[in-house]
Amino acid sequence: MAVAMMVAYFLILLVLGIYSHKKAKGDVEDYFLAGRSFGPVVLFFTLAATNFSAFTFLGFAGKAYTDGMGQYGAMALGTSFMAVMFYVIGRKVWKIGKEKGYITPGELIGGRYDSAALRLIFTGAMSIFTIPYLAIQAIGAGYILQMIFPELGMEIGAVVVTIIITFYVLMGGMRASGWTDVFQGMIMVAAMLAAFAFIAHSLGGLGNATSAAYNVQPSLFSRPGPNGYFTLKIWLSFLILWMFCDPMFPQIFTRFYTAKSQRSLKISMALYPLLISFFFLLPVLIGVWAHGAGIEVSNPDNVLLIMVRNYTPSFVFSFVIVGALAALMSTADSQLLSLSTMLTCDIMGKKVRYSRIVTLLLSSFAIIFIIFGYNPRAGIMGTLVSTTFSGLVVLFPSVLATLYWNRATKWGCMASIIVGEFIVFSGPYISIPSFGFLPSMTALAVSFALLFIFSMVTAEGKNLKVGGIFTAITKRGER
Repeated sequence: MAVAMMVAYFLILLVLGIYSHKKAKGDVEDYFLAGRSFGPVVLFFTLAATNFSAFTFLGFAGKAYTDGMGQYGAMALGTSFMAVMFYVIGRKVWKIGKEKGYITPGELIGGRYDSAALRLIFTGAMSIFTIPYLAIQAIGAGYILQMIFPELGMEIGAVVVTIIITFYVLMGGMRASGWTDVFQGMIMVAAMLAAFAFIAHSLGGLGNATSAAYNVQPSLFSRPGPNGYFTLKIWLSFLILWMFCDPMFPQIFTRFYTAKSQRSLKISMALYPLLISFFFLLPVLIGVWAHGAGIEVSNPDNVLLIMVRNYTPSFVFSFVIVGALAALMSTADSQLLSLSTMLTCDIMGKKVRYSRIVTLLLSSFAIIFIIFGYNPRAGIMGTLVSTTFSGLVVLFPSVLATLYWNRATKWGCMASIIVGEFIVFSGPYISIPSFGFLPSMTALAVSFALLFIFSMVTAEGKNLKVGGIFTAITKRGER
């Protein structure tokens, strides 16, 4: 049954890709941004589905299994605040992008300062730190397919899924990505609900399942957790990391451009935290319940799928497999398209045919990371926190200043990005003080400080304008 469901799912994705290709107008904005035509429904689902990934179905439950319920607070609250960023960042990105015809994040940042160098630096940093995240989606698919085909190596399954994703992205561009996200978003929500309901029923209900886990290991329900991981500083670090990092995902940033109107963004902003706060609780509880059920796993990232396999009917297990694939593939296709869009438009010019070549190259790089770069011991969460999330959060100060601070300069942005990313890169090799917070918080603080200092030093007085958040704060203080 699982094989039949997967085949049907893959076929629907391919059909949507082909259909969107037939509907395409052939121009640059249509391929890269679906003609800036996403209404509230498509925009909401594509933002949600794009942000639900292998991390959601595998990493969330896995981290909850090892470190307890603290995972929910950090993830759900921090990611829900992303809705605030829809307004703070997304609204202005949409407005400026529509006025100036911007397609990529780099165009907006470089365009503000008329700096090709800054544009390339920003695009390069965003691309480098997103490729591991893209590869993680395929790795998650490899683990999932191994549950159905034990003789299949993780690498083989990951490569197969990467090829399927590449095909429909090449066919339909952003329109295919958006339409498939609506389909995949519905599947993943329904699948997680089914998994949660059947597992809870099999374990004697919500109360019994939770009590059994508490009796086995009460520390799972404390914020530090059984391993003491979620200290107050680490917990706060994650809240800040998710809120500032998520809008810097190229697949999210680019979708701000695709909105048909500000109304689309406002509705998405209102609905997003409602879905997140509910949806993220389900895999976390399943991961914690595994202790009460006596489940022991060598790879925590597999705990949700093992729980589903052990405590639900076969058709539910098959459906959850498809839902997990939908979660990771909806993220991977968006990342692949966003990366190829940036690298094409910011370096080689706005040519669709060039983008398709870059898409193939990026898929190849992802496959190389799958085979040679992934560390299974770090797990999905550990790998992403130390690479993608830490690298992308460094870009937030420059984006915020570009949108809101008139005194920001290209030199301030360059110093902020270059030094911040150096701290992220050197973290595994050099002891950098983090004062009990995640190391990425040190990089973020330094990035903010350098942006302010270099901008103040390099700003020309004759070009300064009253305005922006820092000027407003100063003027209020003088009253």
